[in-house]
Amino acid sequence: MLLSRGADWQRKRALVQPAVRPRQVRGYAATMVECAVAHADGWRDGRRVDVMGEMNALTQRIIVRTLFGGDVGDRDRALADAVAVAQREIGAELRSVSLFLPGWVRTPARRRLLAAVATIDAEVGRLIGDRTAAGTDPARGDDLLARLLEARDDKGRPLSPREVRDEAVTLWAAGHETTATTLTWTWYLLSRSPQARDRLSEELARVLGGRPPGYDDYERLHWTRQVVKESLRVYPPAWTISPAVAHEGATLGGAPVPVGTTVWCSPWTTHRDPRWFPDPEAFRPERWDPDAPTAVPDHAWFPFGGGRRACLGARFALVEATLLIATLAQRFHLHVDPGEPTPHPGILLQPAEPLRATLRTS
Repeated sequence: MLLSRGADWQRKRALVQPAVRPRQVRGYAATMVECAVAHADGWRDGRRVDVMGEMNALTQRIIVRTLFGGDVGDRDRALADAVAVAQREIGAELRSVSLFLPGWVRTPARRRLLAAVATIDAEVGRLIGDRTAAGTDPARGDDLLARLLEARDDKGRPLSPREVRDEAVTLWAAGHETTATTLTWTWYLLSRSPQARDRLSEELARVLGGRPPGYDDYERLHWTRQVVKESLRVYPPAWTISPAVAHEGATLGGAPVPVGTTVWCSPWTTHRDPRWFPDPEAFRPERWDPDAPTAVPDHAWFPFGGGRRACLGARFALVEATLLIATLAQRFHLHVDPGEPTPHPGILLQPAEPLRATLRTS
């Protein structure tokens, strides 16, 4: 669906969208929290951790269980390794002259990317084949893959096997490392903002009283959601949005944009524009308070894109990040080592070097 256009895109979006609507996300919330509780059970006071590594492991477990209905054994590692290679090579191409080479030019990096994509396609294809052969299993639950297989368009047509595979790969690849990146930056920002962290602890104690959160708590955790939104403003994982083509002439910032111009959008740049966000370098979750004196203008914050092609998984990601922060922060503070990390603009905006932290019980 990411690469589709016109009627083909409309058909695929209509088929995939029901899988991530709020009613379905409600059902996935229990899995998110269950995985977070199990992950926190493995932490110990004083332990040293790689924050990104920990968050990747947690969100990968969640997307595998919500997508495929359970763990996938050795395929989990093979998929993770292949996706890591693919994301690294795509990110490297975005920053190099290779971006402007024709698609048929096979650089070493592109060969590594194609090999990784072949592994991803093969592994996910086998998982789908296993599910199709096994038929419907009520005990498996209502996972994302089941919804993709059952989806029908207005003419009663299902997604083809290749389309199911492509959408499953997209959900798997985009559904865990983006959230892991958001969580990593959030822990860093909280570690540098004791007042925000203390206010988070107060809200969690007041709203949850020591119990794990549930889907209905998402709307009650006002400060926690503001922390996540502000983290996405300061460090948007998708630091640049894939290009679109102008179908009508326009003028942007006094510069003409003729018909046919390729246009890129940068959440990183817009989110740090002082016209829309006073003191833009500062981490201030209170910006998102509904009663804040200065409201954030429409479309100034767009970590999930915008318009008709906005990310379908935005609700899933926001609920997941909020519930995971709420679950883990009840039990631990992550004291990130001193120093200011350098953002690395690959396909996602991640710390250039591992963020190391010490776990302390809350």
